[in-house]
Order: sequence, then C-alpha cells, then structure tokens
Amino acid sequence: MPYTPSDWAPLQPILQNILLAHETGISEYELFQYLQSPPYELFSKNALQQPLSLFQSHFIVFNALYQLQGTWLREKTGILQISCSCIRRDPWEAGQNGLINQDKLRAYYLDWTNLSATDESQVEALLDSFWAAFSGLPNQTTVNAMTWQQALDILNLKMPFSLLQLKQQYRKMLHQHHPDKGGDNSLTVLLHNAYERLKVK
Repeated sequence: MPYTPSDWAPLQPILQNILLAHETGISEYELFQYLQSPPYELFSKNALQQPLSLFQSHFIVFNALYQLQGTWLREKTGILQISCSCIRRDPWEAGQNGLINQDKLRAYYLDWTNLSATDESQVEALLDSFWAAFSGLPNQTTVNAMTWQQALDILNLKMPFSLLQLKQQYRKMLHQHHPDKGGDNSLTVLLHNAYERLKVK
C-alpha cells in the first residue's frame, strides 16, 4: 500500500462522486464497500481485517476526505461533514471556514506523518479505546457478575483461545451487530462485557 499523498491523489474525485450520489450521507463502512469493489478496487478485500492495515486504510480515506472538505470550502460548493457513522455534503454557509480549521481531527488526518509514525502496538491501543466506546458502556459493573461460560457463549468462543483470537472475534461480532446494520445496543454492551470477562485469564 503506497504511503505518500501523491499516490492517493485520485481518491479525492472518486470520493466526491460517491458522496454526491448519496445526498443523505454514507457511513465509512459503506464507503469502503464502494472503494473495495469494481470499478474502483482501491483497497483489497482484506484491508480492514488486521489492525494496522485497518488503521492505514482509514487514515488514507480520512486524509482524502479532509482534503476534499478544504476544496469544497474554497470553492464554496458545500460543507463536508466527516464522521465514521455519517459522511455527507451540507450546503455551504458563510463563516464555516474558521470552525472547520479549528477541528483537531482535521489537523491530525492532514498530517501525513501521523500515518507513518503509528506502529502496530499504538494501533492496538487506539482500537481498544475505540471498541470500548463503540460498545456503549465501557465500564459496566455487571462484568464481574458474568460467568466465564456465559462470556464464551456470547462471543461464540471455545477454549483454548489466544488474546488475538478474542479481540478478533469481539470486533467481528461488534461489526455484525452494529445498530447501523439493524443490531441492538444492549447486545453490544453484552459483547463488551463478555470481552472484558475473558481478556483477564
């Protein structure tokens, strides 16, 4: 996977075409489905499966999105709202440039050195923090009340398993049962509680 901005310059017009075709917005997950499929195929089918490649793919797309945001601001053609759950173009309004320029996430993703400087252990720490927040309630007092077997059943795991296998299964099931895909918030909390129970052997 190339890691220089010039290698990914063609991504911006592709993102623009996709976003203009989705007036109500599109999630990052849905956006990657387009980018992994014909006619684009910019990312491999397994680009999101390993933590480091997932982070790198996410960073590259968000870098291009924030660059596109700047282009639309300069041209006064729209305001690009960027989040993992919804990326959409809103009508341009005067006075938005200052607010956009103060966005700390924007500054992070536009600094290409943040991509090359982030290694696998840092990505794991970022992902652990993300998945805890994603599940809903990261510090549930009910975690200790869950039995080992209940946790295994909830995550569809069998002994023996490694910490890596536990993390992969946990993240996979959170993806499958995300509310955006018709899942249940209460189930994501259960999944997180089961993960917390099993990660401390």
